[in-house]
Amino acid sequence: MPTFSPDSVLASLSLEDKVRLLCGKDAWHLHGLPEHNVPEVTLTDGPHGVRLTDEHTLNDNTHPATVFPVEAAMAATWNPELLHDAAAAIGRECQALNVGVLLGPGLNGKRSPLGGRNFEYFSEDPQLTGIMATAYVQGLQSEGVGGCIKHFVGNEQETRRFLINAEIDERTLQEIYLAPFAKAIREAQPWTVMGAYNSLNGEFCCQNSDVLQRLLREELGFDGLVMSDWSAVQDKVLAHANGLDLEMPGPALRDDELLQAVRNGDVAESVLDERVIRVLRLIKRIEEEQRPVTVDWEAHHELAVRVATEAIVLLKHEQSLLPLSTQSTTALIGEFATEPRFQGGGSSHMKPKGMTLPLSALEQRGTVRYAQGYKDTGTTDELIAEAVTVAREADQVVLLTGTTDSMESEGFDRANMELAPDHVRLIRAVAKANPKLVVVMQSGSAMDTRAIEDAAPVILQAWLPGQGGGEALARVLCGEVSPSGKLSETLPLRLEHNPTYETFPGNKTDVTYHEGLFVGYRYYDTKKLPVAYPFGHGLSYTTFDLNDLRIEQNGNDAPARLQVTVTNTGQVAGAETVQVYIHDEVSTLRRPEQELKGLAKVHLEPGGSETVTVTLDERAFACYVTHLGRWAVESGRFEIRVGTSSRDIRLREWISVESETEVRILPSLEDPVEEWLADSRTSPVMRSVLDDLGFDDQHPMAAIVRGFPIPQLVKFIPWMGHDEATAQRAFQRLAEQRSAVG
Repeated sequence: MPTFSPDSVLASLSLEDKVRLLCGKDAWHLHGLPEHNVPEVTLTDGPHGVRLTDEHTLNDNTHPATVFPVEAAMAATWNPELLHDAAAAIGRECQALNVGVLLGPGLNGKRSPLGGRNFEYFSEDPQLTGIMATAYVQGLQSEGVGGCIKHFVGNEQETRRFLINAEIDERTLQEIYLAPFAKAIREAQPWTVMGAYNSLNGEFCCQNSDVLQRLLREELGFDGLVMSDWSAVQDKVLAHANGLDLEMPGPALRDDELLQAVRNGDVAESVLDERVIRVLRLIKRIEEEQRPVTVDWEAHHELAVRVATEAIVLLKHEQSLLPLSTQSTTALIGEFATEPRFQGGGSSHMKPKGMTLPLSALEQRGTVRYAQGYKDTGTTDELIAEAVTVAREADQVVLLTGTTDSMESEGFDRANMELAPDHVRLIRAVAKANPKLVVVMQSGSAMDTRAIEDAAPVILQAWLPGQGGGEALARVLCGEVSPSGKLSETLPLRLEHNPTYETFPGNKTDVTYHEGLFVGYRYYDTKKLPVAYPFGHGLSYTTFDLNDLRIEQNGNDAPARLQVTVTNTGQVAGAETVQVYIHDEVSTLRRPEQELKGLAKVHLEPGGSETVTVTLDERAFACYVTHLGRWAVESGRFEIRVGTSSRDIRLREWISVESETEVRILPSLEDPVEEWLADSRTSPVMRSVLDDLGFDDQHPMAAIVRGFPIPQLVKFIPWMGHDEATAQRAFQRLAEQRSAVG
């Protein structure tokens, strides 16, 4: 096959050729240069499978491919090794379909349960998102297909997503929204990054030099190609000048603007060359990584089933109703049993290569009586009556409910967290007919379960489980596999408890992330608010003990390594996820009550034990210190909390961490007396000065004096009977001490 050298090709290109390469040829292809042996290459949507269209336009005429569970479900497995394998399978399908870059995974956060695209993002927690995204990118790229982590950055809503300006303070940006990108870039080296539609702090992300240059290139060290989200470029000249390499999609409509800017000297041709060489290097890499592949579709389907199985979260289990008895008659109720809700709406919507339906999967295992129950979000008296009759005549009932494309999709945010009212009416009617009821929710994000809690002794969260969802559900319901999924996001008691309730999705122009670091469980746990089901929660058919916590510190700042022994104390095989949270005893900067910093999933036979190891990386004890402009660890005591959810902590141990970094801001000569007294570096001299002046804690003016800024204190001293020279000497002592410390 003829090949090319990116550097040689760049040196021979005309200005017009260079500009042409910086925009897609059409919706899914990059320009080739036949005269230079530069081939056209294909990009296509992901992230839970290959969404490849026949045409060069944005349509749904897709090639069939394996539809894996959505990212929210992938994260609920808490199994990065399994996700690596699934992404590698997606990579093989990309190779078979001649796709060079898959547009995924999505790493955005979940400020609110109402985010319309939450199903396409991993988690409310940046560490879990980073771990799963890293595994995904490594798996995909192990098959020679480039990952495209997206949407960089601050794209946490669909409302006015093309226009909204996200106002995010630097610490929140670094610790919550950049952190997953940073981890994936450091550990997986994705080939490409996609810029977001929205503005960040006043400038559109795809033309924001702070986003594309300072954050992405300089701080995160990304050296691959940066492309726009589809039609996200507002100002083509500014975008390429400030760090964007590739505008998508084509055909180009504004090439003349960029050409003119270069000819006028508004954009240096050397800057253009930096963008062009990255496009050429990407095409070269795709070409070099092309390989013949024969896809084992059956194996990929089984892998999709495995992911869906491990993603199912057993939220509630009363009356020992599960596993189902395959010797008894099961009533299966709900349209999703025959027309499953298996994927989200929008750009990730795929045509499945195969499909297993819940009805057929359960029928293979026992006697099943089916009733439709509802159509989309609605029902009728006749449908309810049929469902009630079927339920009454059965030994056990499984009812499928959840969201529909009209409730949850790319393009709009959800109106609420609630199940459709008619679904609730159906559930309550069926529960009266047969209380042995298992409710299965199929949705891409958090649901409000209050309306069904008293009616449903068993509730499972099955997410949007992909093409193998029916088989996965049957395996769990019938006890062939013990459920091991853990919530990747909190299910709050009610929407009003969410910290973004008053601010999501913002006003017409701006959305301010007022909640800061306190997103998801970081907020609920800090506020000690009751929740329906906590972050990391998930029940099993067996039980596990965690014991023998051992911690080894490898340095002053970190990292540290800990070991925990997990024992299956039940009667069936199962898997448990060890979750490691860190609590900072005292911090200069406000921190959440606890933060997830590590995890390990282990499968055990009954009576089996295994010691798992979790390594805490260099960021485990650190926070972003804005006035230092970097991450830093503050000396102090940290509690290592090990459990099976954020609200089920089994083991605790304190460790001390020493750091050479001073995080505290030294009080200035303009600050109040009380700040000098609160800082150990300045408290002694301030107390000495106050004592000399007679302002001890017993003085009637002591409380007032503590609130004085230093200049006001100096002015006040003569009013208390001291001469001005005494006041000046006091000020001099404070100035000298601050200078000595600072």
